Amino acid sequence: MSKTRSNIIKGLSSLLTLGSNQRTKVKTYARLAGSFKQTHTIETDRGLLKFRVDSPGSVPQDPNSVRSEPETFEWIRTSLKPGDILWDIGANIGVFSLYAAIEKTNKVLSLEPSAESYATLNANIRLNGLDEYIQALCFAGSKETNLLDLFMKDTASGASHNSIGSSTNQFGEFDVNGFQSVIAIKLDDLDEIKGVSSPNHIKLDVDGKELEILQGAIKTLSQVDSILIEIEGINLNENLDSIEEIISNAGLEEDINWRNKGSGRNRLYWRNKTK
Repeated sequence: MSKTRSNIIKGLSSLLTLGSNQRTKVKTYARLAGSFKQTHTIETDRGLLKFRVDSPGSVPQDPNSVRSEPETFEWIRTSLKPGDILWDIGANIGVFSLYAAIEKTNKVLSLEPSAESYATLNANIRLNGLDEYIQALCFAGSKETNLLDLFMKDTASGASHNSIGSSTNQFGEFDVNGFQSVIAIKLDDLDEIKGVSSPNHIKLDVDGKELEILQGAIKTLSQVDSILIEIEGINLNENLDSIEEIISNAGLEEDINWRNKGSGRNRLYWRNKTK
């Protein structure tokens, strides 16, 4: 919130609470501040998407820019059939979850471990009227179901490059600016929870922990039609053979044509699809 907007809210709050006790003054200020939350809208080929602005990182990129991963939008647009279920693992503020659900023909299960990003994700789901189409969980994916720490390079909503269980992301060690306890769950365990629908497609973008999550998703992977995985840093330099072995054993094959699309960070694996 800008200093000017903050001063306006403080002044208005003071006028409305003349003679009130301190608790009433604080509550009134909080209500006013909440009502002045900014929103940002992006235009996609499927329609407009609205986002609550909680931090600089919660303002999404233009969908057509390379940094926004246009290949992920394309995969969702061309791959999800009506009725298909998408699991968005590492949903952040929900850009791809919202895009997948906007036409209200698909449902999405979104996992985001950061409490700040998770709060914004839920706000964005409500802003777009997609409560019935997106289930959001403040969980992390993992090799084993456990209670772990989220090591946070940046604690703000929309931040990336944090890490579950260590201060190492896909690019190496980072300075830790905060911690958060989080339930880390095997995707195979998640798939067994009553009320959770099994995925037809998975988007996996978890800042270097992709291999660990795949190791806990053997059964789930055997059932999906496709999975899009971010492959950069440690995944490209050290983990790629192990990742591709798990993917191959699940009966999935890489679509080579996808490697150089858009950002070039994602690889796409399909089951029984003509390339």
